[in-house]
Amino acid sequence: MTISEAPYQEVLLMRHRVMYPGKDIEYVKLPEDEKGLHIGVYEDDRLVSVMSIFLHGREVQFRKLATDTGMQGRGYASALMKWLIDYANDMKFDRLWCNARTNATGFYEKFGYEETDNRYSKDGYDYVVMEKKFNP
Repeated sequence: MTISEAPYQEVLLMRHRVMYPGKDIEYVKLPEDEKGLHIGVYEDDRLVSVMSIFLHGREVQFRKLATDTGMQGRGYASALMKWLIDYANDMKFDRLWCNARTNATGFYEKFGYEETDNRYSKDGYDYVVMEKKFNP
């Protein structure tokens, strides 16, 4: 398993295939994508999991964490999350956060994320902002 920057077009294809297969590929693009860092997990030179991270001052937002359907449950998303937490610690960031689907909160809680009071619904999914704070 290797974690490194991933080509944006491959990230888009993964997002589309895993998260929104019924939508047009344009639907998975984020307005800030050109400002993001797109990270992937590779297994035998095959991209199997992705996330995009965006810096906001001393905070990092991660978005669109997705693992190829046939590769889920093998620890690839967990490896990305551990990489991100290590990165945030190394860079001395204050906070990591995401807009988590409410049915996925247990995954983030395993890594020390906590739910905030910020909740919303979009496209038939319920979301909650989850955060992990670091000591300054």
